[in-house]
Amino acid sequence: MDQVTFADVLQKSFIAMSMGGTDRITTLNILLNVSMSFLVGMFIFYMYKKTYQGVLYQRSFNISLVLASTVTALVIMTISGNLILSLGMVGALSIVRFRTPVKDSMDLVFLFWAISTGIANGVGYYNISIIGSVMIAVFLLLLTNSGKAPSDAFLLILQLTDPSSEDEILDEIRSHVDRIAIKSKSISDGNVEITMELKVPGDKSVFVNELQEQGKVKRATLVSYDQDLSAV
Repeated sequence: MDQVTFADVLQKSFIAMSMGGTDRITTLNILLNVSMSFLVGMFIFYMYKKTYQGVLYQRSFNISLVLASTVTALVIMTISGNLILSLGMVGALSIVRFRTPVKDSMDLVFLFWAISTGIANGVGYYNISIIGSVMIAVFLLLLTNSGKAPSDAFLLILQLTDPSSEDEILDEIRSHVDRIAIKSKSISDGNVEITMELKVPGDKSVFVNELQEQGKVKRATLVSYDQDLSAV
């Protein structure tokens, strides 16, 4: 059996280009691949919207997931089976700089999911695209709906009316919570603002109302906190 060299691959690629090697991809193949990429992309669109746990849902990013899947399928169909086109596409894409920041790591996972399905559909591996997407969706639902118990950690932001009553107020708060940790303290023109992390047993936050009613604080804000900015 003759050994295939890199020169042979290049020669075959040039011959395929000169003879219109892309004709092996028929119009029906293009319609099927792009349509399947769109359908799987819409499935990813639905899963992203259903499992999104951030603060601000961006529909434009979700739409870009569908388009990323279809565009990737077109790119794969263009370069499949032709080394010259593949190298040219790599060179063309290398000059494109994507500067849009991805704030959530899950957004990056969904983007990679959309691109992966586009690659599979671009070469006609529909079974990989469909079965893989269903399995990922099941795993995603199991992880996001795993019965996570509500957090008993809170952030309490206090604005004191009298700075001299700070120790008294902190002692009273300690009597109602399991744990307290001061995160920040700012003083400006006699006004004191304290931000603290609390662990409240059984979500018993009535003591905040009592502080307000007693006139010991000017303003009190209690926020659920699990060390994730998306939850604040």
